[in-house]
Amino acid sequence: MKKSHIILIISVAVFVISLALPAVFTQKGSEMYGLALFLLGWADVSGDGTSWLANPILLFSWIFLLVKQPKIAAFLGLLSVGVALYYFSETEITVNEAGHKSAITCYGPGYYLWLLSCITMFVGSLLLLRSKPDPQAGLKN
Repeated sequence: MKKSHIILIISVAVFVISLALPAVFTQKGSEMYGLALFLLGWADVSGDGTSWLANPILLFSWIFLLVKQPKIAAFLGLLSVGVALYYFSETEITVNEAGHKSAITCYGPGYYLWLLSCITMFVGSLLLLRSKPDPQAGLKN
């Protein structure tokens, strides 16, 4: 199996697992699971949900890794890490369809696995870039 496929499988698997776990705990004692945040986060992109944009950035990173563009995949992986880390600046989260918000008290394993999925893409793409032989090196005598 190719290294790029292994990196992709690990990143996607960690991402999928993150969806099944609590990602955010709120002041009211409730928890928001990764899947709920993934499905509803886009609705708050104009407000506090900017970090949700790490999801499509990560998706494009996966696509560029599949089409053998590890430089672009690495850049997008780094960008997804940065955008996902931006979530630490969020102070409250929308907790229902009515738009009610609640203060974030802590982050759960779902959030950290989501972040790990982004980091896996970035680091994995960098490792691919380092392991590729330089095509110019063979031309030198």
